[in-house]
This record gives sequence, structure tokens and C-alpha cells, in this order.
Amino acid sequence: MLKLQIANAQDRKEAQNRERRRQCELERRSRIFNARNRKIGVDLPFLERQVQEKRAEREEQERRNLAFAQQMIKDSNLAVVLEAREKEERRRIDVEIDEFRQKYQRKEDSREFDLNNPEALKMQLPPRASDGEPVGLSSAQKFEGEDLAYEERKKIMAAQKNAWLEQQVQERKSAEEERKQAEAAYMMAIKARDARAGDLDKLERECRYRLGQANLRYNEALAAEKKQLEQIMKEQEEADNAAEMYNNLTSDMLTENPDVAKSALGKNRAIGFMYKGMNQEELKKFYAAQKDQMAAAKAKREAEEKMEAEWQALAKSIQREVARQDIEDQRKRREIARQLMEENQLLALQQKERDKYFKEVVYNNTPTDDYYSQFNTTTR
Repeated sequence: MLKLQIANAQDRKEAQNRERRRQCELERRSRIFNARNRKIGVDLPFLERQVQEKRAEREEQERRNLAFAQQMIKDSNLAVVLEAREKEERRRIDVEIDEFRQKYQRKEDSREFDLNNPEALKMQLPPRASDGEPVGLSSAQKFEGEDLAYEERKKIMAAQKNAWLEQQVQERKSAEEERKQAEAAYMMAIKARDARAGDLDKLERECRYRLGQANLRYNEALAAEKKQLEQIMKEQEEADNAAEMYNNLTSDMLTENPDVAKSALGKNRAIGFMYKGMNQEELKKFYAAQKDQMAAAKAKREAEEKMEAEWQALAKSIQREVARQDIEDQRKRREIARQLMEENQLLALQQKERDKYFKEVVYNNTPTDDYYSQFNTTTR
């Protein structure tokens, strides 16, 4: 008979613990084996700040929506009030228009009312009412050439003609008086103008006479002053010419005074434009100094040539020594290069033997894929 093991409370508790550890292990493995979270990690302050910013943005949006809704309600109420006012204003304007039409635009006040009056026949006068002799409806009302209002029209035309004549007479009288007043004012203006012109002409002639006299006196004074000035300038020029001739005759240039050429800057310096040349003693001193300078220049040139020859000999000896030293250095460098090449060959041979030893003796146990697959399987 098959015996079945019945699980008790302790077994269920252990099973729950194992399942809980297994879930924890799976969660831990997902966290540890996630390269991004393991290397970079999670920036909790940044995420919290993002959550706060999102929450603040959502609250700000809700506040804006609430303010917008309140503003819409306020605008709607205002629109209702404005619409009611507009309707009331339109109703008032319509009432005023109707009142104006009933008071000032009645149908009976129109220009064509007599043509469209429904009571026109009732208001008509009987035929030939102005003739004093009424006739029946079947009688002739008007004959060709008949003028019933001739007498009245004749009286009106006569009165109008008399009024026109009276008006023409008054207009002529007024025009005549205005013409006479204008002629009188014009004559008075002409007389005043002529008197003013005479006064101005008299003043102008007097001013011209006085101006001419003043110009004459001024020109006479200018002529006298010019003549006196010319005389003074002539006398001054004659005196200057005489003084210039005397100064030239007694000047150091014509007398050839050697002392005037001496300069105040030194006893051996002379003023160029006043210098007249050297005397015999100065010429002797000059020629002697020139010979001494030539001898000194010759000696200096010979000394420089001698020193240049010595420098050339020294430079050639230095060049020979430098060439010999270069040859010696090249020989030493070739010897050092040869020794270095032999040492490198020996080191290369030793390195090759060492690599062969490590490859054949030390590193002969190469790991397989099974060796690498046992890593990173658990988090412990």
C-alpha cells in the first residue's frame, strides 16, 4: 500500500521560507546582474525632484484650469449682463424711432399724400367752387381759354411789380450814396498821399544835401590824411635808405673783420655765413694736423690687417681641431651602435627562449568554456 506523506504546518512554513528566499534571490540577481544599475546606479534625489516637479506642475495646471473656469464664469455673467443691456438699448432705440415716426414722419405729412389719400374724394370741393356759380356733376367744368382767377392774379402781379420797383429805387439810392462816399474817401486818400509824398520828397532832398556835405568833408579829411601819411612814409624811406647805406659801408662784411666769425659756442668754432677763410698760420697748423692724421690712419690700418691675419690663422686651427673631434665622435658612435646591436640580439634570443619555456611548460593547461560558465550564476 502506497504511503502518502501529509504536510504539516512546519513543512508549509519551510516551503514558504524557501519560496521567499528564492524570490529574494531572483530579485537580487536581477539587480546585481543589471549592468546599467550596477555601474551607473539610480539617482534617487533626481527622481524625487522629478516627482516633485511633476506634482507641482500638475497642481499649477489645476490652479490654472480653476482660474480659467472662474474667469469663464465671470465672462459669461458679464456677457449675459451686456446682452441684456444691449437688448434694452435696442428696445429703447426702437421706441424712440417709433415715437419720432409717429410725430415727424406721419403719412399725412408726406409729399405724395394727396395722391395716395384714401379720403381724397370725401375732401374734394364741389365743381367750380371758386366761381360762385356751382354747376352739376354732368355740366362742363372747364372751357378752353377760361381764366377764373384772372382778377386776383392781376392784383397780386401789380402789387409784386410795385414792390420790385420800390426795391430797385432803394437799391439805386443806396448804391449812389455808397459811390459818393467811396469817391469822397478816395479823394481824401489821394490828397493825404500827395501831402505825404511832398513831405517825404522834401525830407529826402534835405537828407541828400546833408549827406553830400558830410561825404565832402569826410573825403577832404581822408585826402589830407593820405597826403600827410605819404609824406611821412617818404621821409621814413629816405632815412632808412641812408641808414642802410651807412651800415653796409661800415659793416664787418665789407671791412672783412675776422673777429665777427668767432662763435660763442667755442673758441675753435666759427659762424658759417660770416667766415672769410683761414690765415697763413692757421693753414700751416691745418696741413700739419692733416699729415699727422694720415700717418695715424696708416698705422691703424696696418694694425688691423695684422690682427685680421692672426684671427684667420686662429680660425683655421680651430676648424682643423673641430674636424678631428667630429671624426673621433663618429668613430665612438659607430662602436656604441655596434655594441648596442649585439646586446639587443642577445636579449631577443633570451626573450624568445623565455616565451618558448612559458608556452611549452608554464602555460600548457588552457581553461575550457566549462571553467568560465561556472561564474556569475548566483549572487552569493
